[in-house]
Amino acid sequence: MAKIHTLSITNFRGIKSFHYVFGFSNFVCLIGRGDSGKTTILDAISLVLSPSWNLSFYDTDFHETNVNEPLIIEASLYDIPSSLLKETKYGLYIRGLDKSTGAIHDEIDDHHIPALTIRLFVEKDLEPKWYIIDGRHDNMEIRSADRAALNVYLVSEYLDRHFSWNKGNPLYALLKQDEMEREKKDIFIDAFREAKARIDESDFTHLEMVEKRIKTSAQKLGIDIENATTTIDLKDIIIRDGRICLHEDKIPFRLKGKGSKRLISIAIQMELANNGGILLVDEIEQGLEPDRAQHLANFLKHNNTGQVFLTTHSSAVLVELAAVDLYKMVRGGTGLFKLTADLQGLVRKNPEAFFARRVMVCEGLTEMGICRALNNERMAKKELSAALKGIRVANGSGTTLISYASGLRQAGYPTALFCDADVADINNQKAALRATGVEIIDPEDGHCIEAQLFKDLPWAGVRELVAYQVSSSDEQSVKQSVAAQFGKTLSEKWLETDSEDLRTALAKASCVKNKEWFKRMDHGEEVGRVCFKYLSSMPDCRLKAMLTALNNWFDA
Repeated sequence: MAKIHTLSITNFRGIKSFHYVFGFSNFVCLIGRGDSGKTTILDAISLVLSPSWNLSFYDTDFHETNVNEPLIIEASLYDIPSSLLKETKYGLYIRGLDKSTGAIHDEIDDHHIPALTIRLFVEKDLEPKWYIIDGRHDNMEIRSADRAALNVYLVSEYLDRHFSWNKGNPLYALLKQDEMEREKKDIFIDAFREAKARIDESDFTHLEMVEKRIKTSAQKLGIDIENATTTIDLKDIIIRDGRICLHEDKIPFRLKGKGSKRLISIAIQMELANNGGILLVDEIEQGLEPDRAQHLANFLKHNNTGQVFLTTHSSAVLVELAAVDLYKMVRGGTGLFKLTADLQGLVRKNPEAFFARRVMVCEGLTEMGICRALNNERMAKKELSAALKGIRVANGSGTTLISYASGLRQAGYPTALFCDADVADINNQKAALRATGVEIIDPEDGHCIEAQLFKDLPWAGVRELVAYQVSSSDEQSVKQSVAAQFGKTLSEKWLETDSEDLRTALAKASCVKNKEWFKRMDHGEEVGRVCFKYLSSMPDCRLKAMLTALNNWFDA
């Protein structure tokens, strides 16, 4: 059954111009911020391959309501049903898809596979027209029945009709696929006739008095209706096969919860697509618990025989998928960015980053906590929060932070890196990273965050950090740890006098392996609180420059 190779959209809703080659991808998960155009892409696919002939369009379907330019959607397809490739159908319009290069040609070579391009064209009269196009002939209209052979199904908010058997709905289409179609084509009429026969035998005794009065009045007027009974008019039910719906016990499926309805609808459409087809699922997690959303995404990826397009805003869904399954859309974008395999670790550990407008990659939890403190500070000052700015703080997990920042930047995310400067291998890569547009916020060369803190903070701030560590452990152990780094016994009033040697000892004590003071999110948040408390009173120094750069990046 047909699959989409290339999709082009012009002047449709929020998309002015869009073109993307999906190639031979069978599973596509669209991600991006709200209103980026993900749902519009699914709707475009549904419309250009729709089996309906009487779709309604409105001025608002045109980009910025510009009806003076036509709305055009084109889909180039491969694995076309053989019935559509006959010369009596659209065989003369076959184009050649080169599987080795992915290019589609109007002139066909022996090594090409057949492709067809369908165009939906809507002008200001709002009348949709569907054509088969190529570069050799005039456009040829394609019938709705032939588009129906492509098996395209959109799972959307309007699911109730999926559970009734009337013509045009998935259940009816599934019935038509049955090998016994000829014998079953009158199944609804036969069922209604049987139901009516049973109703005719019913006793409507509660209506008898009214019936008698009508019979008497009719007789007075000269008409005998003595044999009249109450039952259901066959004409009111035979043509309304939509009244036959799936039920569980006596409850119709339309009354089930949203998540259950979506799962049942997808199940019906997967049966339709057993021999291939295109399934479109908008916001796959809608109405589902995280575990059911994950299971559904995983199942659709590994068990579909056709092609699946879905959108999601769920981090639970992302961690279930591979990075290469994800395609990023940005508002106003003219195409998609397919994520690369080297972002797999970040997808697993920081899936929320891929829903952001901008990403701050942090070396670890201390840096992430400082960013949280900055966000708290901004909200306290009535400034725009990270959520309103679309900023996500992501854990770069130490040595992987360079590849994370590089991959996010390549994926089109404005990216900053907040990290230490005490690892030579990482420092050596920073210049190349800056050249790609990643802003790097780090201490002086050779310093970690803690070393810069204890070097530059006012002494009152240093004492607050020590007091916080004491509250997290105990005063004696903190003093002993610092004394070990200081090289001599500390007096009772050791924190009253500022000295460069003591600051150095504090920095070293705070970084002792497996006994670090601030390597937790909440500890980092306290560090940030102290830093921003004293920011305005700091002299010009590297720490002040770092904190200012962080705030400026949040403001950008």
